[in-house]
Amino acid sequence: MDPLHGYRLVIGYDGTDFRGWQANDGFRTVQGVLADSAAVIVPGPVDVEGSSRTDAGVHALGHLVRIRLSTSVDTHHFHRSLQGVTPGDIDVVSCEDAEPGWHPRYDAIGKRYLYRIWNAPSRPLFGARTHWWVRQQLDHERMQVAAEALIGRHDFAAFRSQSKDAKDDTIRTVHQIVIQRYGQCVSIQVVGDGFLYRMVRNLVGTLVEVGRGYRDVEDTARILASTDRENAGVGAPPLGLFLMEVSCQGQEVPRCQSGPLSL
Repeated sequence: MDPLHGYRLVIGYDGTDFRGWQANDGFRTVQGVLADSAAVIVPGPVDVEGSSRTDAGVHALGHLVRIRLSTSVDTHHFHRSLQGVTPGDIDVVSCEDAEPGWHPRYDAIGKRYLYRIWNAPSRPLFGARTHWWVRQQLDHERMQVAAEALIGRHDFAAFRSQSKDAKDDTIRTVHQIVIQRYGQCVSIQVVGDGFLYRMVRNLVGTLVEVGRGYRDVEDTARILASTDRENAGVGAPPLGLFLMEVSCQGQEVPRCQSGPLSL
């Protein structure tokens, strides 16, 4: 019997001032701040696990998290208390009791990411922390055509950055990629069963090169087949990336949203 009582949270955060998700001594991380905040409410051991290890500068609106405490407390009280003690760049969207054995990463079956690009001659006045500023006009329709080759179950090794924790299995399923333009904002949504290290940012960077006219639309298929990271484009910076939604077993896989995407 697990001696810790678990809670299932959905959180959002502005990742600008965090050194990513994963706890790291001496650095401000989302996992570390959540653990410290929960320990203020309920003294004793605190265990925090997330559905994704987002990089420094990456944001979230729907990061699924499990917090386990040594003492069971009222869920509503814990939710309100956690909202009160977490800093302003973290939002505790929801909180409920977690089933024994449930894990946000191992039980996840689908994730939806959003990448936002400010595509205009002038930088965004109020969105500089949450958009990649690209001056050159992007052909988003051309990018969408190029993205179609990435849909399905493939070996995405060409779009994985190296990491000491990288696993040998590079097979993933991408269910959808939807690229939309509304005014000066180009949004790229990607839904898949899981993603390799910096895979979404590397996909975005390659598609932007297509949108700029630096690559042919057929290049994405050739890059994918090569399984060689050297053939793909430069990865997009972290500031435009958002983890929007995570679904677990028993739920439907997320779907890309249509229309302007407000945060």
